Amino acid sequence: MIRPTPLSHIALLVKSLLDDHLLRDIWVEATLMTVSTPAGGHWYLTLKEGDVTMRGACWRSVNIRLKRPTEGAIVHLHGRVDFYGARSEVQFIIDDIREQGTDARAIELERLMTQYAALTRKRPLPPFPQRIGIVTSRTGAALQDVLSTIQQRYPCVDLVLAHCTVQGPSAPSEIEAALELLYAESIDVILVVRGGGASEDLIAFNSEIVAKAVLRSQVPVVSGVGHEVDTTLIDVVADVRAATPTYAATAVTPNRVDILQHLVNLRYTMALHVANTAAEREMRLDDASARLLRAAPAVRIATLQQQLGYASRRIHRAMGTIVQQRRAQLEHQAVRIDALDPSAVLERGYAIVRAADGGIIRSGLGTPAGTSIAIQFSDGILAAQTTEQQS
Repeated sequence: MIRPTPLSHIALLVKSLLDDHLLRDIWVEATLMTVSTPAGGHWYLTLKEGDVTMRGACWRSVNIRLKRPTEGAIVHLHGRVDFYGARSEVQFIIDDIREQGTDARAIELERLMTQYAALTRKRPLPPFPQRIGIVTSRTGAALQDVLSTIQQRYPCVDLVLAHCTVQGPSAPSEIEAALELLYAESIDVILVVRGGGASEDLIAFNSEIVAKAVLRSQVPVVSGVGHEVDTTLIDVVADVRAATPTYAATAVTPNRVDILQHLVNLRYTMALHVANTAAEREMRLDDASARLLRAAPAVRIATLQQQLGYASRRIHRAMGTIVQQRRAQLEHQAVRIDALDPSAVLERGYAIVRAADGGIIRSGLGTPAGTSIAIQFSDGILAAQTTEQQS
């Protein structure tokens, strides 16, 4: 009967085999690919030399006296080789780091980033895209992150996947071909995405082939490659750089919750505008109706009749006033005439002396004696004759 060996025994065996004095105190040379610094303060490094990659760790109690090395630098590291059984991983526990220089590949990448930074266009993203192109591997987690995010935020958009490998020697050419495939489609924006990984896993996105292909795009390109701390050449030439594939999907899609709220606001604004417009039109209609009513013939006739009535009454009042004034004047003149009437004088006891021919004798002088006269009193006439002539 076969007696299987527990996996933990194998891990202990491997650890015991690595427990050699040569591996407990050793200097190594490698290119520092990545350095991550979690909240605990420890450094976790990815070391690479040729085709060999190894994880490294520098504990917080040690790195507080060390200068944080630069990614891409060639470093000399002192420490010991250890086997981490929980992940069945050989790692290098570091107690000293000395930076020797910069890796030639890192120098070349820096040159390319500087060169292509001047060619970037940074075009604005469409606010409501109808078709989104996605360049990534159909089997990668990045695609699922993008699909899930877009489904939650903006499910009405059409998605066009251009499959390609995102790692390995053929990846740059496949990414270029995928982009060219989308350029032949009616696309509003393109996502180029890949999940996180070691720096060497992102080499394809530092390729000039990919950078030039992105710059040929007639629509905005969003890069979402690696983790937040990763920066690749495609991030430099893309119109928008997103920290992760999820952020890339978020950048190109509006949130349907925001859209619904915007529609609610538009509906309220439209209803308010319609109500205000209707009220204004109603006021203008009322004003026009009033003006039309005032301009109607019947109304104008009634108004003129009313004005004529007012004028007639004013004329009658004016005529009455004039008649009264004339009557008063007439009465005044009558009083004056009455005062000058000879009859009124006769009634006060005076008399008028007339000659035989009816003429008034105004003076006794020169009237011959024996002249027949008539004396007129108020109540009659007395015939008389002068007896003597006065001189």
